[in-house]
Amino acid sequence: MQLNDQVEFFQSSINFTSFIHSYAQFLLNYFEGYPPPEASKKELIQSENQIIQSLVLIEKLHMQQFLYFSILQIHFFPNEFTNFFSPDAEIKEIFQKLNNLIDQHPFLIETNRSIAKKTVAQILNYYHGSTDDETIRIIFTLSPLPPPWLANHSQIKQIKEV
Repeated sequence: MQLNDQVEFFQSSINFTSFIHSYAQFLLNYFEGYPPPEASKKELIQSENQIIQSLVLIEKLHMQQFLYFSILQIHFFPNEFTNFFSPDAEIKEIFQKLNNLIDQHPFLIETNRSIAKKTVAQILNYYHGSTDDETIRIIFTLSPLPPPWLANHSQIKQIKEV
């Protein structure tokens, strides 16, 4: 791997870590400040769905970064053991707090609670194996996907049957 490639890779890793930290902190702040006093039930359900979408996005970013880093390590650093996520104890702590808050959160849709718990558990899997004598073992689990996001103008109105 050339020096420019290494610099680019590590810069993208720093950007990735910074984004994940900011977004995880945002989600933590959301759960700590719940519920907003003026929010309607419809708005709460919509925000709940958006939070689930965000958690799934963060998990997919972890998976992509883990796989990318693993491939680079296999091809360019086969004798070195490095866990990309191990230095980020602060992010791990945020996700652990988030996991606890999800347990206490009064979800309006129970499926969202299940998806949130499974997704955060999957994210926390990336932060295990932080010492040299531990083996990183990521198990990808398939969980129910959150419902697709639709813009307000493209949502289908439900017709009441008479």
